[in-house]
Amino acid sequence: MKIEVLNYKVSKKRGKKACDMIIPFSITSNSGRVEFSAAEIDMKMMSYFVERIPTVATSFLYFSAIIYAIDRSVSRKKHSIDGWSRELDVAIKIPCHEAFNAQKKQIDKLLSFLTGDYWTLSFQEASPVRLTEYKDCDYFDSIDQVNLFSGGLDSLIGAIDFMSQYPEKKLFLASHYDSDMSGPRIDQERLLLHFASKYKGQYVVFPKRNSVRIVSHISAETTCRSRSLIFIAIALQIAEYNKSKIIIPENGSVSLNYPLSPSRRSSCSTRTTHPVVMHQVKELFKIFGLSAEMENPYEFMTKGEMVRKCKDQSYLLSILSDSNSCGKRTRRQFFYDNRHATHCGHCMPCMYRKASLIGFDDTTSYGNELDSLFRHRQLQLTDDFFAMLNFLKTDLTKEEIKRELRIAKVNELSDFEQYVKLVIRTRSELKALIASKGSNELKRYIGLL
Repeated sequence: MKIEVLNYKVSKKRGKKACDMIIPFSITSNSGRVEFSAAEIDMKMMSYFVERIPTVATSFLYFSAIIYAIDRSVSRKKHSIDGWSRELDVAIKIPCHEAFNAQKKQIDKLLSFLTGDYWTLSFQEASPVRLTEYKDCDYFDSIDQVNLFSGGLDSLIGAIDFMSQYPEKKLFLASHYDSDMSGPRIDQERLLLHFASKYKGQYVVFPKRNSVRIVSHISAETTCRSRSLIFIAIALQIAEYNKSKIIIPENGSVSLNYPLSPSRRSSCSTRTTHPVVMHQVKELFKIFGLSAEMENPYEFMTKGEMVRKCKDQSYLLSILSDSNSCGKRTRRQFFYDNRHATHCGHCMPCMYRKASLIGFDDTTSYGNELDSLFRHRQLQLTDDFFAMLNFLKTDLTKEEIKRELRIAKVNELSDFEQYVKLVIRTRSELKALIASKGSNELKRYIGLL
C-alpha cells in the first residue's frame, strides 16, 4: 500500500481565531483504489513554540500526527497481510526532511516495532506554511517537568507524585484525545477538576481542552498503536522550550506487556510505552540534537507497586474512580454484570487495575466480575481473561522468561534482569487477584487450590 503526504495547509473554518494545520495524504491500495485522509492538528496554542524551539522538534509533532492519522485511516481487517500487519510505503513531506531521511532505517524499525506493521518511509521537504504568530508570554515559562496525562490511573499517580512532593514547582500535563473517542477527554477533565482545588497554581495545561486535536477523516481503525507518539510529540514542544524533562508515568507491567502466550506476541501485545520504543525515541531525540530528556520512573514497578508507593495515597484513593484504565469501555453490550460500569472488567488493563487495588477500597465499577468471565468461557470477550489464566497456571522459569524477552529485543537494554524480576512480580500480583476475588473453582483452575 502506497501513501503519499500532500501539501500542508492552514484552515480557519472553525472561526477566525482557529488555526488548524491540515496535512492531507492519499492512500493507494494494492488494487489501485485511491482514498484520501488527513491529519488535522489544532495549532492555535502549539504554534507558540514553532519559532521558539528547534524546527526538528516541530517536525516531530507533524510526523507523529501523520503516522497516527495513517494508523487510524488504514483498516487492518481490509488491508493486513496476515490478519494484523499492514505493509505501508509512505512518502512524507516534512520540514527538516534531511534529518529524518538520515535516520530512515531507525524510524522504520521504531514504527514497525510499535505498531506491528511493515513501514517503509521516505522524506521530502514540505512547503512552508504560515501559522498564527504569538507574542511572548509567560504562560509556558518556568515549567519544571512535563508529564504525559492520559486520564488513566498511572498518569494520575504520576501527577500526584510530582505535585505533592514539589509544591513550589510547576508541572505541565501534556494530553491528547481523538475527537472520535470522547472518553479520554472526559477522564482528563474530571481529574483536572479535582486538581483545580487540590493543586491550584501547581500545574499548566493548554487553555482549551481541544487544543491538540488529531483526526483521521476515515477513522477505519481503532487499535491506535501509534498514539503514544502523539503524547510524546506534544510533551516535546513544551519540554524543549523549557529545557525540562518528559515523564511517562506507566507501570512496568503494561509497558513491557509480556505476551500471555506465544500467539499474542504481535497483535495482542501493545507496545505504546514499551522500553524498547522509549529507548529508540530517546536515541532519535539525541541524534536530532534535542535537549529534552525522557524517563519512565515507574519502569520497573507493577501497577500495584505504583499505588502502594504513591506520595499521597489517600488523595489518590479518593478520586481514583474518575480515572479510567479500560481498553474496551465502549462495548457495553458485553457488560454482563453492570451495564452502567465505567470499565469492562475483562480486558488486560482492567485486570491490572483490579489487581493493583487489592487491599484498598476500589471504587471503580466493572462491567464483568471474574467468576462471570469464568462461566462465559465460550464467548470471545473472555479471550484476554483465559489467556491470563493460562499464563498464570503455567510454570515459567527465569530462563523461559528471558527467552521471551529476547524475542522482543529487551535483552539489548540495560537492566535486563530487572525486567525478568518485573515479570515474576507481575504474575504474583495477578495471582493475588484470583486468590482474593475468584471462586474456588477459578482458584483450582490456575493451581491455587
